[in-house]
Order: sequence, then structure tokens, then C-alpha cells
Amino acid sequence: MMHIIFLRPKLVFLLNLMVLVSACEAITTTHGQLIEPAELNRLELGVTTQAETIAILGPPSFEGAFNSGRLYYNNQKMEKPVGGETLTIERELIIFIFDNRNRLQGIEIRDETSDKKIVKLESKTPTPGDTVTIVDQIFSNLRRKNLD
Repeated sequence: MMHIIFLRPKLVFLLNLMVLVSACEAITTTHGQLIEPAELNRLELGVTTQAETIAILGPPSFEGAFNSGRLYYNNQKMEKPVGGETLTIERELIIFIFDNRNRLQGIEIRDETSDKKIVKLESKTPTPGDTVTIVDQIFSNLRRKNLD
């Protein structure tokens, strides 16, 4: 009986420790639309229309501006380690190019190695004059009081 009483707290401690440690893993998320190779194989250059492409692949992530005849499908896999910044693990951008008759003319596949590196700014955009000292605040308040 005495042995079981001491075993219970150890068991509870070990179970809590396992739950705590399992919660300390990176979170992986996927953003965008993943296009399977089988779906790409259904598209034929010069034959498939823009409407058929959308019917096969679903709505694009975004369309080209000014009637450029382009559809963009973006897919990203991101990972956020515990206590760290979110990192892009994989990124793929598939661009479908259509002619004036809305027929598929070309497909470009870009990944993180073929695209430009995007520099992430700090969380706050730096602006001039945003560092006000205590002396500046006092004089600003005195000027406002004198204007009233």
C-alpha cells in the first residue's frame, strides 16, 4: 500500500512532464494552394482556357494586374519554433500565362531559390522624430498650456 502511494506522485509528475515537453515543438503551417503534379498534367499548352484552368485548379491566389493574362498560385510552408520567428521552409509560385484568346501559353514555376529574397523589416517601421525625450514632452506640454 505504501509503495502505491509513492508511485502515484511520480506517475503524475512524469505524465505532466511528457505533456509539457510535447508542447515544446515547432508549429508548421501551410498557406496558399498546393497544386499536385497530376493536376498540372491535365493542362495542355495552347488548348486549355483560363476558365478551364480555374475549374481544374480552383481559384488563383491572385490575378495579374491590367489584364496581363496571368494567374498566380502561391503556396508556402512555414515553421515557427518555440520562442522564435516564423521561417519560410518552402515556397512555390506557379504562374500561368494566357494569350489574347485566353488559351494557356506557358507555365512558370518559381521557388525560394529562383525568387528574390524578401527582407523582413522590424516590427515597427522606423520614422524620424518618433523618439521624444522627457524634456521634449515637458516643453511640448508647456507650449500647449501657453496657447490655451
